[in-house]
Amino acid sequence: MKNTSTKLNKILNNKTSGSSELVALLNKYFISIRNNSAQIKESIKLGKKKLEHFEIANSYLNELNKILRKNNNSDLVNFLETYSRNEDEKIKVIFNKIYLSLKETKSIITLSRSKTVIKILKLSHEKIKNLKVVVCESRPKNEGRLTAQDLTKAGINVEVITDAMMGIFVPKVDAAIIGADSILKNGKVANKVGSKALALLCKEYKKPFYVVTTKSKFSKENIFKTKKENPKEIWDKSSKNLNVSNIYFEEVDKKYVTKIFTD
Repeated sequence: MKNTSTKLNKILNNKTSGSSELVALLNKYFISIRNNSAQIKESIKLGKKKLEHFEIANSYLNELNKILRKNNNSDLVNFLETYSRNEDEKIKVIFNKIYLSLKETKSIITLSRSKTVIKILKLSHEKIKNLKVVVCESRPKNEGRLTAQDLTKAGINVEVITDAMMGIFVPKVDAAIIGADSILKNGKVANKVGSKALALLCKEYKKPFYVVTTKSKFSKENIFKTKKENPKEIWDKSSKNLNVSNIYFEEVDKKYVTKIFTD
């Protein structure tokens, strides 16, 4: 029990993986405890509480809970074992749609870490000769660096920049692609901080700003609640007149989004 709790806590406190990647990790965890329904139920409760701001996590955990209530182990195992394969197929569908807009593209800018974006860029690299990707490091957890590592391992030419350098690089690229933590009912996109600045720069320099996401991230909510994280991740400094803010996610208005590609 202690070992499984440690594994779950590591996933739930992971601040560098994208929401789709977190759910993939959760799925592997649930496979490892598939014969312990009590532990699955407790883990679902913890997951819903900790990952409530991720639409795909809510969707996944609600579906898992629904299957669990049927008390049919074969249905549970089938759901868990086919989940990742089904998600990969969805990403291929998204790629086939966005590729029509990317086939003349030679350079793309992105930020943060999105499993969907990484796979889309790897598939693009297979078809687009000499594709270059500019990756913003994405402070404060610098998960953009992890994205860069994944892309370079696939043979993609990558340039890592600070988030503040976006204004220098957007004029030089052909397009921007980001993932989404959720798509609100009003069409706004909730994603890592920096997404709005990137969208505004793309609007200014007339560059397409694309969002790639599965339908499981579409929300029924119109309101996105910002949440302040540990300020020490930004600056471990204390002073009477000093206030340090650390916010991970923000909204991008739909008027700045060229197109949302989904499965």
